[in-house]
Amino acid sequence: MPFNATFDANQFEPRQSAGGHPIGNKFPFEISNTEVKPTKDGTGGMFVVTFTTPAGQIDYRYNLFNQSAKAVEIAHGQFSALCRAVGRYQVDFNNDGAILRGAKGCLDVNYQKGEEPTAERPEGGYVEVKKVYDVNGNEPGKAPAQAQPQGQVATGQAQPLQQQPGGGWGNGAQPQQNAPAGATAPAQTWQPGGQGASANPPWGSRT
Repeated sequence: MPFNATFDANQFEPRQSAGGHPIGNKFPFEISNTEVKPTKDGTGGMFVVTFTTPAGQIDYRYNLFNQSAKAVEIAHGQFSALCRAVGRYQVDFNNDGAILRGAKGCLDVNYQKGEEPTAERPEGGYVEVKKVYDVNGNEPGKAPAQAQPQGQVATGQAQPLQQQPGGGWGNGAQPQQNAPAGATAPAQTWQPGGQGASANPPWGSRT
């Protein structure tokens, strides 16, 4: 996917893996910020989404612009899950995915693998977002979701569900995380050196 493209959640199956935010299930969230950020070495980038809940804030970093095809494939599924959960299917990275801001849903937060509480560290370590749901607690793609136009938010009450095992999303202030059925059209991936549909990442033209 080129950096200056739009994302169509209908092209990817929703998929999810499962610091500073309390653990728990079905926290209602609102997306308070979105931003495309380059990696430190400048060879790729991440799409960072900030979720604000009544318990705090937690970031999710989508590796949509990565040299690894597998990392991009995983990120496509994770991002599709988010888009379907909040009912916003077309995301323009040229404006840092602004259409997602204000969108609402629910999320689960738990410890990263290896960061669970122990006798030596009963408080546990870093946490991460495990899953996202729509405002009614439905998993992405499991129930019809009404689109939430930009500037509007959906309302609803989350229903408790059992937590399910997952993998790795994380807080922006914590170590990097990679914490979503549709058509089968292949995704375009940006490639360094000017290859692919676009040679310029979205941050390339910024001051």
